[in-house]
Amino acid sequence: MFLSFSSTIQALPLISIVTVFGATLFPRFFQSIRSTGTAIGIIFMQMFFAASGAAGSIGLVLKSAPTLFLFSALQIAIHFGFLMSIGKFIFKLQSKELYLASNANVGGPTTAAAMATAKEWTRLTLPALLVGILGYATATPIALAVGKFFLCRTL
Repeated sequence: MFLSFSSTIQALPLISIVTVFGATLFPRFFQSIRSTGTAIGIIFMQMFFAASGAAGSIGLVLKSAPTLFLFSALQIAIHFGFLMSIGKFIFKLQSKELYLASNANVGGPTTAAAMATAKEWTRLTLPALLVGILGYATATPIALAVGKFFLCRTL
């Protein structure tokens, strides 16, 4: 029997949580498949960037939904300003760590890892990936629950 679209979406957070817990609880096993996983991960990241880049057009977004573009730009600007202020002045973190944290929160683990690699911040690549994955693992179930709550209220 095939899974319906709804049950597939509900399975995604569970799969993420199981994967994170598995890697945490069994680090030796995952260390043994690290090189293979890295190679496969790089291939999928390149496919992700190619698909995202091919489908994206800032000009088209500005033409068809300028208000949405401005709203998104405002959200990202507030996020970045808040993160930099709190991170620098309260937690005394380095700017490059905060840049990667912001990237991981807005763009996800793939873009954060790509940024760390491009900037040659090799010791920050893994933390950038982990912050992005933690964000996915925690925010996805919350967003699905909130979405379901509002859908039930409107239907």
